[in-house]
Amino acid sequence: MSQTGHERPRQPGQSAQHEQPGQHERSGQPGPAAQPGPEQGSTPGSPPVTLELLTLLAAGVADLALEQLRQSADRAQEVLRRSDLRELLTDGVVELRKRGELATRRSGAGAENHLEAMARRAAERVASEGHPRA
Repeated sequence: MSQTGHERPRQPGQSAQHEQPGQHERSGQPGPAAQPGPEQGSTPGSPPVTLELLTLLAAGVADLALEQLRQSADRAQEVLRRSDLRELLTDGVVELRKRGELATRRSGAGAENHLEAMARRAAERVASEGHPRA
């Protein structure tokens, strides 16, 4: 225990010796209070997350988003200036319709109900045999 009656928790890599308060200051070495330690919520061994770092990250994300928005606006202006805009839109609608048909077939959403198909086949068989329908 130190002279104040409270034991200071040891940091990883510190020796088991008990140090007097101010001992590092007198020896010229930075003490544990002067060394940057991990902030609350960060994992041991990782650098502390500071408000400055978070601000810089947010500014970087905002700049990236604005750059993408500028590029999209430039592309939209180029498209609107085209003389074949009507044909381009018509081709786009046809392409989207074809993609939609393929997607519904692939997912089975447009598939025929199995029971309805069986009933239709049975009715066709009965009609082909010449039996009267009820």
